[in-house]
Amino acid sequence: VRPFRPPEDVLEPVRLGRELQRSLVTGRRIVVSRPQGWAAESTVTALLALVFAHYRYDRVLALDLGPGNSGLRPRLGARGSGAAGLAGDGIESDSFEAVAECLEEIGEGLWLLPGLQEEIAQGRLDGERYRGAVLPLTRFFGVTVVDRAADMADGLNRAAQASAHAHVLVVPSTREGAASIGRAFDWMTANGAESLPNRIVVVFTEQTHGQDPPFDYPASAGILRESGAEVFRLGFDRHLAEGTPVDPSRISAATHATATRIAAECLRRSL
Repeated sequence: VRPFRPPEDVLEPVRLGRELQRSLVTGRRIVVSRPQGWAAESTVTALLALVFAHYRYDRVLALDLGPGNSGLRPRLGARGSGAAGLAGDGIESDSFEAVAECLEEIGEGLWLLPGLQEEIAQGRLDGERYRGAVLPLTRFFGVTVVDRAADMADGLNRAAQASAHAHVLVVPSTREGAASIGRAFDWMTANGAESLPNRIVVVFTEQTHGQDPPFDYPASAGILRESGAEVFRLGFDRHLAEGTPVDPSRISAATHATATRIAAECLRRSL
């Protein structure tokens, strides 16, 4: 029981809530990906989508462009409502009521476009179709969060990256994870994209307690911030480690606070 709490315990959530509720002239698209190996990018995508849906007054859309059996749908607790996805007649409608028949409603204010894994596996979703059929849907939503899985260089992923207003790079909280971000930033500089880190948020995730004890997170975060990116560390959370649908009432207070800060920073960098 803490009857007297420091003022920042109350003022910080209020400030973040105001930032997340800011009005937007056009919808913002935030792409979440991982530059190397297995990382919890689907978990981070689900957390961000849930945070935006909780705070914002407009709609939030989640897109899963991960190959194969991606983890975003189960993380969001999608039930498979039989929505038509890109095959629906209402997908090109100017009425959200018609478009909604093609989407799966996850919760109040949060929607998912189903069937994208099947479209990708069957070769029906490439960069051109993404720009022509998927991107127009985002005009109905204040924020669209895209799970792009591995940072691959095919046409679909290039189109998703090019359309993003902000990027989230998710890596394990290890020395190798930090090295992979360094290599990614070196590639950006070598290919004329040295300004891109200003739109990037790096999230180090802990899959287990003490995942890599020698890893010096403060030093790595300082180096990455010098490039223009912002950096967060999402600590181990027992509920998230279960791999079950993300239940905001079961995650720790630290996880909730960090996810909210990440979402607010993503929105700020997308403007």
